[in-house]
Amino acid sequence: MPDLDKTTIKVRAYPDNGKKMAPQSNLTEDQDNALELVKKNAQLDEAKRKSLELERTVEELRTNLAKEQARSADLSKKLGALEAEQKASQISPVKVAELEAKVKELSEVLGKISGIAASGKSA
Repeated sequence: MPDLDKTTIKVRAYPDNGKKMAPQSNLTEDQDNALELVKKNAQLDEAKRKSLELERTVEELRTNLAKEQARSADLSKKLGALEAEQKASQISPVKVAELEAKVKELSEVLGKISGIAASGKSA
């Protein structure tokens, strides 16, 4: 009995001497091309739909941006007006010191007047 471990079997990797086999199809070449054309048209239609949708989104975003920029400009103007109003209403420390000195002086004068008035009542 021959040794089976030493027996070599040759098997072809490619049938028909390595010729490339095209997939078998029941469609003619024209039908195949027409089917491919239908698929490409469907892809184009989908791309157009997505493009239009994105275009609408971009337009909405542009409109929203313009509105936000207008709001921002309006708020900036209002802020500037409020800051100017605050600045106008603030009294400088020098002015505060001057006013305090004047109040002190007037208080002293008022005290003297009160003293004179009190002495006039008692007389």
